[in-house]
Amino acid sequence: MSNHQIFELIIYSGSIVLTAWIGGVIPLFFKENLRMLHWFISLGAGVLLGASFLHMIPEAAEMIGAQLGVYVLAGFLMLFISEKFIMTHPCPSEHCEYHHVGLSAFFGLSLHSLVTGIALGTSVMVPELGLIVFLAIILHKLPASLSLTSLFLKEGYPNKKLFFYLTTFSLMVPIGALITFLFLQHTSIKTIGALTAFSAGTFLHVASDDLLPEVHQHSHDRYSRLIAFFIGLCSIWIVTFLE
Repeated sequence: MSNHQIFELIIYSGSIVLTAWIGGVIPLFFKENLRMLHWFISLGAGVLLGASFLHMIPEAAEMIGAQLGVYVLAGFLMLFISEKFIMTHPCPSEHCEYHHVGLSAFFGLSLHSLVTGIALGTSVMVPELGLIVFLAIILHKLPASLSLTSLFLKEGYPNKKLFFYLTTFSLMVPIGALITFLFLQHTSIKTIGALTAFSAGTFLHVASDDLLPEVHQHSHDRYSRLIAFFIGLCSIWIVTFLE
């Protein structure tokens, strides 16, 4: 990595940690605003899909060619299988049948954040891709940390323990990025392409399995969520013309 890429990675990682903390402390001071949470989730779904299809997959295709599908599928299946054992996206609703799973949700979200940190570290090594992946992660991180904190609060966790879990969760992306910096900075173009495709697969799973269902839930707010989804998608599409 060049000095510019290292600086870029530090700025992105720090911003993601700050965003996770902001999302995590909101439920401590304000009543839970589920409508705003669902709006952010819908926005994040559009950003993740746009980042995957419009940027990450095309970039990876140029680097690894016909092997693209294998790595995208591998990333998708990795999260799909892991979610069968660990619930990675807690439901903020009190009526959710999986409501009392705060610790399991923490481990699942932390694992996912570690993977996205590796995706972030990989993306800064690909020209013009770092900002796209950063936006996708940060828009997903805010509602995830908000949901996680809300879940811990409803389970009666004391603030001291809650802050410990929130801090650990927030640091997972920088740790993943650090892993990339330490072990992958001198890697080949094909390896970078494979990791980019793998990361795109994880983004596709999060968007399709965890976030997109929010766009269709609750008919009273369906249209605003659909608008939020297209805002996220179009924002990534617009960035294509700014590169």
